[in-house]
Amino acid sequence: MHNSHIQKRQSIIHMRHQRDADIFGWIVIFPVLWVTVLVLVCPLFHRGMLHVEAAKTQEVGSLVDWENILEDVSRNPVPDLNTHLMLAVAYANLGMIPEATREFRVIEASNYDEFGKEVIRENNEQVKHSPDDIVSLNLLAFAHYAFGEHEKSLHCFESLTKLDPMNVWVHHYYAYSLSRVDKMDEAIDVLKAALAIDPSNEYTRLLLGLAFREKGWYLLSVLELARARKAISVLSGLAD
Repeated sequence: MHNSHIQKRQSIIHMRHQRDADIFGWIVIFPVLWVTVLVLVCPLFHRGMLHVEAAKTQEVGSLVDWENILEDVSRNPVPDLNTHLMLAVAYANLGMIPEATREFRVIEASNYDEFGKEVIRENNEQVKHSPDDIVSLNLLAFAHYAFGEHEKSLHCFESLTKLDPMNVWVHHYYAYSLSRVDKMDEAIDVLKAALAIDPSNEYTRLLLGLAFREKGWYLLSVLELARARKAISVLSGLAD
């Protein structure tokens, strides 16, 4: 009976020690996790802030009135491929992803090869003569993007981020094109710049979360994806 009582006390003491050790373990782990997050995030965020420093005075959004373009193009009673392309590009620049996807799918279902080559030829000429033509550069960028010519598309999107610096959506496509040519670190810098422009943009959070996961930064990935639930829901709907 006495031995049983001693064993019970020893068991209670052991459990208390184990509990205290577990608590101490979490106290140690949490600062380490958060220091890791800060070490990784702060330099990236700093680079992102530098990227938009010169554009602080401009409002968030494109310099082009894409809504007006949408209104004008939508009046076409018989939409052709040029109409669908302009609609797709306008929607993409306004962050209307489901609508842009719908238009791109219409183009994809047609004889896109010949049409796409003509778009590239025409807008290459236009950009040569007017390198600051944001609309033509967009058409050229998305034509290369659709063909999977990511090296060419990223140069166009890079120019667009300079010509249209407060447009987060061109930053997204620029970052994606960079990721497709194994330049993930640069893609993350571009997304950090987009986040500095508009911290509330869930698509930026989503792309950052996916980029962090690709890098193996799983904690950062989870944190960003948790802030992108609506964007994830929208894109999941497009897959149906």
